[in-house]
Amino acid sequence: MYPLFSLFFVALFLLSGCSQKEVVVIDVQPVEQEVKVEILPTEKIDEEAVLRTALVASALQHLERKSGKDCSGFVELVNFQNNEPYYKASHLSQHYDNARRSKAIFNIMMAQERVFDKDAPKIGDLVFFEDTLQKSKRKVGSYNITHIGIVTQLDEDGTIHFIHNIQGKNRVDQLNMRFSQHPIISGKNVNSYLKRCDSSTPKHKCLSAYYFSAFATPLFNQLITLSQN
Repeated sequence: MYPLFSLFFVALFLLSGCSQKEVVVIDVQPVEQEVKVEILPTEKIDEEAVLRTALVASALQHLERKSGKDCSGFVELVNFQNNEPYYKASHLSQHYDNARRSKAIFNIMMAQERVFDKDAPKIGDLVFFEDTLQKSKRKVGSYNITHIGIVTQLDEDGTIHFIHNIQGKNRVDQLNMRFSQHPIISGKNVNSYLKRCDSSTPKHKCLSAYYFSAFATPLFNQLITLSQN
């Protein structure tokens, strides 16, 4: 009997002890949720567009001025001001086949496979003309380059605006192969005169479209095609 009675009190004591323990309330602060900030990559700079825009802006700074003194001198000036994207001036002497610098520029870019005549140009491209001298006769496909300019604007109707030095002054003129027989269409200049016409010469044979030869890109990564005339 005593052992059972003793066990009863022991159990009662234990239960009483548990009920008298102090309850400690722990204040648990919520863990702040980590905020992840996604850093988006900066927009990739279109280096080609930047270069072409810079070339046109540089060329137009000389509009209505005598900078360069002649057509190839003007292109050489713009080329120098933009870290020589068209050609290295130090290499030019190796590409002369006559006394004309415009032809040497054409030759060096031709050797680098950057000349084309089928596809539409972009702003900043060079535009070449052949046989524009007063006493020369136009020979299609001869690549007798005598004049050069820089493309500044392209219109939806195919009109190409280019800046060049002509008669000692820099000006913007037009070229449009779609309307090669006409200087003006619907009141708009589409082909400029590159050569003086006498009374016996058809007017279209004095227009820029008649003397157009080819374009050339300031970049090396262009897909270009040069037709065989």
